[in-house]
Amino acid sequence: MMNIEPHLEMAVKWVREHQERFWAITGTAFLSILFIALLVHHQQTESDEAWSQLGALQSELTQGKYEETRKGLETWETRFRGTDASTYAKFLKADLSYRTSDYVQAAQIYGDIGQTGRPEPTRPLALSAQISSEEMAGHTPQAQSLAQAFLDRYPDHFLAAPTYMTQARLAELAGNPAAAAAIYDRIILLYPRALDRLRQGPISNPI
Repeated sequence: MMNIEPHLEMAVKWVREHQERFWAITGTAFLSILFIALLVHHQQTESDEAWSQLGALQSELTQGKYEETRKGLETWETRFRGTDASTYAKFLKADLSYRTSDYVQAAQIYGDIGQTGRPEPTRPLALSAQISSEEMAGHTPQAQSLAQAFLDRYPDHFLAAPTYMTQARLAELAGNPAAAAAIYDRIILLYPRALDRLRQGPISNPI
């Protein structure tokens, strides 16, 4: 077994001879740990505040207070950009554009989330919303392409059935009733319960 007494004696001697330096090192280490702890706490506090403010902005959007929501989002971004609520803030901004009929802007923002959104489950949600935005903007070919991309990427997603519905409707809008009929047949095969919905007429894909 290694004899550590000589090493302890050397350490004690060094501390006695360099007390000022020793406490400076110790103090620096302590302050570093304290700084990290405060930073983590601050980040958590900032995150909680970010989500809280977004909740309030979501409420304003729901109430139709579009200008207040827009200004609130601008203020929010200057403080909370980079927090774990950033993707949701983008969603809110896209929803605001959609509700104010700026479908092109909405499609662009939803598209960005669909590519890089975090956490990843936000991506199919954004892609679905992007389809609706492109359709509302009158961009039928783009909406058709996005609908097919959604079904290729997320065939088992809970939004797959509504996307098939949208795809069929888009085929009708594009003047291709044969393609629409084929998609409806596929829907009935994959989702038998959708038959009742089809009897009620076309179903939109609301945001």
